[in-house]
Amino acid sequence: MKKILSVLLLVPIFGIAATPVERLTSSLSILKELSNIPDSGAFVELLRQSEGIAIYPSLFKVGFVIGGQYGEGVVFKRDIATGKWYGPVFVKLTGLSLGAQIGVQNVGLVLVLMNEKAVNSFISSSVTLGGNVSVSAGPLGRSLSADTDYKLQASIYSYSVSKGFFAGLSLQGSIVQVDTDANKQYYESDISPTEALKNEPRSKEAVEIVDYLNSLIYLQPSQ
Repeated sequence: MKKILSVLLLVPIFGIAATPVERLTSSLSILKELSNIPDSGAFVELLRQSEGIAIYPSLFKVGFVIGGQYGEGVVFKRDIATGKWYGPVFVKLTGLSLGAQIGVQNVGLVLVLMNEKAVNSFISSSVTLGGNVSVSAGPLGRSLSADTDYKLQASIYSYSVSKGFFAGLSLQGSIVQVDTDANKQYYESDISPTEALKNEPRSKEAVEIVDYLNSLIYLQPSQ
């Protein structure tokens, strides 16, 4: 336990340590990587129904019998009626698990937030995935099953990718927290997460993410 915790404490210092702007740039890269995988059509269809998205461009998984993970991400909120996006809010994710493989792995993580409850959970002081809010592995394939209403089954669908392929990842019990320092640095003020999600993206990097999300939602043909 001490060994895994020691490694996780070092990851933010030596493994990520990105500025908010760098985090946004890396988030766009992960989105592009995910959407270019052949079986990502189901992800795009879920995105069309979603009310938000959380992107962790670098989620480190560490395993020494007991496993742990740490990542720094961003959250955007979507108004389905108008198609507008709001944010970002910067967040962190930590978690411990049993039975993890030995070694260190770095994956990109994209969480599709299907409803308002899911979005709000990411801007609370702390939320446990699978506890406070339901989370499931995102469906794969070129389209969603015609007879399945995924929106009613889980609040969050997760997709993890590594080097152009889907990577298995359990998020049950992981804790999401607002990254107060990153938000203050990005907005140059003590803006609250709630207020941040009332503002449309303004920085070049945030606008590029929103533009790409909209290109997936509106320009790609529905299956």
